[in-house]
Amino acid sequence: MKPPVSALAAAVLAAALVTPLCAQRDYDWSGELAPGATLRVFTVNGTVTVRPASGRTARIHGETENASGGDQIRYVAERSGGDIRVCALREDATCSDNGVRSEGRRWRWGSRRSKGNFTVEVPRGVVVHVSSGNGDVAVDGGTADVHASSGNGDVRVGAGAAEVHASSGNGTVMVDGARGPVRASSGNGRVAITTASGPVNASTGNGRIEVAMSSLRGSGDMSFSSGNGSVTLTLPGDFSANLEASTGNGGIHSDFPMRVSGRMSSHRITGTIGNGGRRLHISTGNGSITLRRSGS
Repeated sequence: MKPPVSALAAAVLAAALVTPLCAQRDYDWSGELAPGATLRVFTVNGTVTVRPASGRTARIHGETENASGGDQIRYVAERSGGDIRVCALREDATCSDNGVRSEGRRWRWGSRRSKGNFTVEVPRGVVVHVSSGNGDVAVDGGTADVHASSGNGDVRVGAGAAEVHASSGNGTVMVDGARGPVRASSGNGRVAITTASGPVNASTGNGRIEVAMSSLRGSGDMSFSSGNGSVTLTLPGDFSANLEASTGNGGIHSDFPMRVSGRMSSHRITGTIGNGGRRLHISTGNGSITLRRSGS
């Protein structure tokens, strides 16, 4: 005997009440990528974690967290030549090689957002472009150029990458053991960089900057600026540059002897280190400036 309609409705309602608030579904892509190819992974909201692949096959796994009452996450993948681009998007967003762009309604403070979290395996020699509109981004195992960014979250690039571009609108930015030039910035957060071979450029609106370079190639200029925080540079023993350093509130200290040009001040110095050459500009609105000689 079939239960009455009212009983069926009650059963459906009871089932709905015990359904999890966040439904999940997965997305997977895999394929071979040759050295020199570019892998792009972008999410409008969520984390991106990159680790090394064991061979030539790249793997991209997306884990979706659909918030109750929030937009659903959809995935878009495009293979172009030897490159791959995969994006996790809300319905109001579009994706290009430059990342995700939201074009729809604004989110109210406290509203719940659906997430698309990525775990990526990258083969050796593949260029990496990864970003999140809101979430942490971490890259380990990159052996070619790495571009990593977050609108709101920490960004970390591990050892082995060649040229690195790393940025966060609001979060800490860390680059460890890069083999080439580094550009790093944060709108609000600490910036910490170690590199086997500079040059390095770094900035933050609010936070300290800590940079250590084992060696320097070429004669490219370097610039370091913080709106509010100390700037500490550890430089090769044979470092040479034309220095311009200023702080609104703090001292300037250097392990390197220099020839000072013009009037010397405890808050501003213009001078030459070694044989000069490249321009080194350092500024902070509130904090000390320290130049350390590597190994001392």
